[in-house]
Amino acid sequence: SSSNSFQISNGIVRFVEDEGYSENFGYQWSKWPKVQFEECNVGKPMQGHTSKMFKTITNFENHNMEGKVVLDVGCGPGRFSDVCLSAGAKVIALDYSSAVDIAKDNFGDKKNIIILQADALNLPIKDYSVDMSFSIGVLHHTPDPESGVGQVYRVLKKGGTFAVAVYGKGGYYDSPIVRFWRKIFKFTWRFFGPIPPLIYSYFTVYTFGTLAHISKVLSYPFRFIFPFVYLPDKDWSLLDTFDSIVPSYQSAHTPDEVRKWFEYKNFVDIELTGWGSSGRGNK
Repeated sequence: SSSNSFQISNGIVRFVEDEGYSENFGYQWSKWPKVQFEECNVGKPMQGHTSKMFKTITNFENHNMEGKVVLDVGCGPGRFSDVCLSAGAKVIALDYSSAVDIAKDNFGDKKNIIILQADALNLPIKDYSVDMSFSIGVLHHTPDPESGVGQVYRVLKKGGTFAVAVYGKGGYYDSPIVRFWRKIFKFTWRFFGPIPPLIYSYFTVYTFGTLAHISKVLSYPFRFIFPFVYLPDKDWSLLDTFDSIVPSYQSAHTPDEVRKWFEYKNFVDIELTGWGSSGRGNK
């Protein structure tokens, strides 16, 4: 029947008609497809950052992932899926945006990964079929993050683990000036697409980021008006700055809210993990 037919293109099963509210992410990842992958940061300032971030948020040990089915909710180009593959997991990598096509290019013919274009709030996955799952920096870009937590609970096996990280309330991504610029670029996107936020990202990172490299203190007055993400690697700074000013949806949450999502959805052994607002729990 039409209810269980779906499109397959470029080797990706697609459960959504288009990118919906996530179009900006498709562009973002086509521009910076592998900047955050570990293999591209060897010997560079951000070496090990992705693995450390993943470990802190999920607490998934490599030996625990061996042979397990691990679901990456909101995979983007796949940097965290890559960490899981390296640990011997069987990965289901899912994203709403055309980032799935970038992920497909990034992984090529690698075995043990399936890539789906689908909605995190309506997972096209059977109940009780996944061993472990995580969603890092994604659910705050959806209209209903708590619903996403419930979807993962449904598909997890009994005893399965889920870890989530969202933007912290009161942090950079939640600041009034970042929200101001986000409104502006949301408006301009319909006329000029990614060009205005791209110009903004390059301007701030190369002008004030260079200044911050000389003296962080000198850069602060400018950053109150022109916020940007300052990291020791310029490509990471550009990517994260662009990422912060373009999403259609962007919410921020307290650790206590995250805990409540887990509680409301019947997770047990809940613990907060301290990277932004992040936590994990078992089914």
